[in-house]
Amino acid sequence: MMPDTDVVRAFLSQGHLAMAAEAATFAGNDIAPRPEPRDDRSARTEARELLGMLGRGGWLRPILAQDLRGCCLVREALAAASPLADAVFALQALGSTPLIIAGGSALRIAGFRARSMVG
Repeated sequence: MMPDTDVVRAFLSQGHLAMAAEAATFAGNDIAPRPEPRDDRSARTEARELLGMLGRGGWLRPILAQDLRGCCLVREALAAASPLADAVFALQALGSTPLIIAGGSALRIAGFRARSMVG
């Protein structure tokens, strides 16, 4: 499901509009068909799989770029397809953002930024 961008269109670039459409397509085609986890153990396994999918697909890039509008658009598309996928994205952002902001060159040299965004 395409995030509704009508009310915030004035604040979005053409790139954001394209990202919203692409995120909706990804979520609808790759995330929504996945079965719901049946228990805690399978949910944890599925969360790791989803994180890998998000990283490989480049859907974590808005976190690294600190593009909050992009993060909101990706989250809305993911949430429409899977609450777990939305939670995985949100937790990756919550865990990575302080380090991205304050980490400086030491984390860049250590490769944290790149590794944290590939799932």
